[in-house]
Amino acid sequence: MTGTNGTEKLNFGPSMLQTMVITGMSQQTGGQISRVEIELGPEQGGPPAHLHPGQREIYTVEEGELTVTLDGDTRTVASGESIEIPAGSVHRFSNPSGAAVRFTADHLPALRFEEYIRLVHQTVAGRKATLPVIMRIVRIESSFPETILPPPGPPRLVGKMLSGLGRLAGYPTGNELAASAR
Repeated sequence: MTGTNGTEKLNFGPSMLQTMVITGMSQQTGGQISRVEIELGPEQGGPPAHLHPGQREIYTVEEGELTVTLDGDTRTVASGESIEIPAGSVHRFSNPSGAAVRFTADHLPALRFEEYIRLVHQTVAGRKATLPVIMRIVRIESSFPETILPPPGPPRLVGKMLSGLGRLAGYPTGNELAASAR
């Protein structure tokens, strides 16, 4: 849903207790920064490990505590703290606590992160995280290799296999999905 100030609020339930607000900063900065505001519910795992080959990312916690695993090392980022994820670093975030965490995630440069996250939201909104939904997400991801990739090795191989199964099932890539929405 687009707000009056140009923001969009995306609810990823029921597959994940997460909302994400796209702030419009990429337009304001000419694509230099994409900022999303995220609220991750209690005891939520967040997205699987991934990397952004052409973007660095900065998480700044506004409320609560965020658990971040970066290149195999896990740390807790408390309210008022930030952590930078260098481009190409394998990472994931989660909220193992009993309270929600609110934080911003800046992607520098913006690239096509917002387009990617809108398509993922369109795919998962109102659905549980079943194998067909995961295959659809991986098919979308296949169109954004400059923005997001699974980690090298077995996770990337599994991603390619799931994308291939999704293709056989007739699920569109992100580019095909975006083109059909125009």
